[in-house]
Amino acid sequence: MKAAGKRRIPWLDWKANDVNVMNRAYAYMIDWAIGGIVTGFPGVLLYAAVTGRSDMYTEIYAFPSLGYSSGWAYLSCLLSMAAYLIYFVAVPLRVWPGQTLGKKWMKLQIVRTDGSLPDLKSLLMRQVVGLVLLEGSATIMTRYLRQAATLASRFYLDGPVLVIGYVITMASILLALSTPSRRAVHDYISDTRVISLKQN
Repeated sequence: MKAAGKRRIPWLDWKANDVNVMNRAYAYMIDWAIGGIVTGFPGVLLYAAVTGRSDMYTEIYAFPSLGYSSGWAYLSCLLSMAAYLIYFVAVPLRVWPGQTLGKKWMKLQIVRTDGSLPDLKSLLMRQVVGLVLLEGSATIMTRYLRQAATLASRFYLDGPVLVIGYVITMASILLALSTPSRRAVHDYISDTRVISLKQN
């Protein structure tokens, strides 16, 4: 009979994964920085073109706050989502299979739990549903979506949704650190895991 302290939650993946946690953290930081620049760039260009201003653009609220139609804010959000999908979905689907730039540099790869490369569905589930919609503090894209939802609904959703996102992100990090599979919430949602590529 197993001791109470040794019981395992049955729905968690307990299969060992030799992925280096620090390499995964570095890959995340690289993707957060570079992916954030790629994601935000269309909004920066649109803001400059519409307003003629060169000051810092960091949120889609800038358009209505300067007296421009909220439609420009929504367009900025859509263009940023397109850029996000190129970096976080199209690149690991078509350019470097299973790899964003950060993962390529850190010699990591996203694979499905059966060892196959991720398909479009698994990448959308991982990178959009998991990282953007649930783990709301994981990407800058989530900030734009929160702001667009606030503008559209006229209710302040930005703050409460941010807090929920932080909680889920922290739970995801804890999950990846405390289980041998090293899988985060977005990995479970997409049936994926991150592996280390063996050196030749």
